[in-house]
Amino acid sequence: MKNTTTDIQHVNDSFFHKIFDSPENARDFLDRILPAGLKKQLDLAHIEIGDTKYISNEFKKGFSDIVVRTGLKTKKGQNLPVDIYFLLEHKTEGRVEVLIQVLKYMVFEWEKDYNNGKPPRLIIPVVFYHGAEEWKVPRAFADQFEVDDEIKPYLLDYRYILFDTNSWDFRDESNHELKKNVFLFTAMVLMKAACKNDQGAIREIFRFWHQRGFTDNKDIVLFFMRYISQTQDIKQDQLKEILHKTKIDGGDIMPTLAQQFREEFREEFMETLAPQLREEGMKKKAKETALRMLNRGFDLNTIIDMTGLTKSEIEALASQSTFH
Repeated sequence: MKNTTTDIQHVNDSFFHKIFDSPENARDFLDRILPAGLKKQLDLAHIEIGDTKYISNEFKKGFSDIVVRTGLKTKKGQNLPVDIYFLLEHKTEGRVEVLIQVLKYMVFEWEKDYNNGKPPRLIIPVVFYHGAEEWKVPRAFADQFEVDDEIKPYLLDYRYILFDTNSWDFRDESNHELKKNVFLFTAMVLMKAACKNDQGAIREIFRFWHQRGFTDNKDIVLFFMRYISQTQDIKQDQLKEILHKTKIDGGDIMPTLAQQFREEFREEFMETLAPQLREEGMKKKAKETALRMLNRGFDLNTIIDMTGLTKSEIEALASQSTFH
């Protein structure tokens, strides 16, 4: 069973940063999605990942962002500083707040440049969307205003580049170069699969790993398996079966994954309950934890050991959960 909406957002934020905090992954992604004319002028051979932690948190809830710093070559031979501002949107549908969040980043950076006596840098916004619904946010800032075209020239405006996993066909031959980066390609497919519980895509990724000999990277495979478990309605025994059918040995992977989840549940359980003195509150949290463990496929004895609940209490929870 998937985590709660808040948990899923946290999982996706962490996953997104793990992928795109790598200059290599950011470069390969940009090489795939940028318009040819723009890509030709950017110096993607030299990029670095910038810091966005200082940006106001007012619009940060539900978003995750990364900035890629590079340069752009002008006709006069100048190399102008460029920020490619990535914004991850993982709600079920796109929101107009995306336009405001991008604008806030632009203003913050331009203010810094002004205060340092520098010309304003070029900023290219990129929105990475992997929600379930159709993306309906205007691609140009001024298009959110329902006014005549005669008025729009007087309005603030910018455009962003959209990568929408709904419209991305990972099976298409155009992804040939992207597939050379197995880590990045896997991450993009799994983010696409996450919003629609697409277990067929997971099977294809496992076969892809087998073909590329990727399964020797146990730590990385475990990292992706963890993301799958956290974002898909899929139990550990189902994952193990899929691994087996795609000729991947889950003998080392699944026990380690189960151990990680046990440790995660234990840590969360103890940290949350430590300040709580009321027995009623402790019992409620124990049942919530037991229910989540049931839906993850943990055995009865492990749940009893972790939560302190009785066998009959856990069996009663099992009859109410998605476990059956």
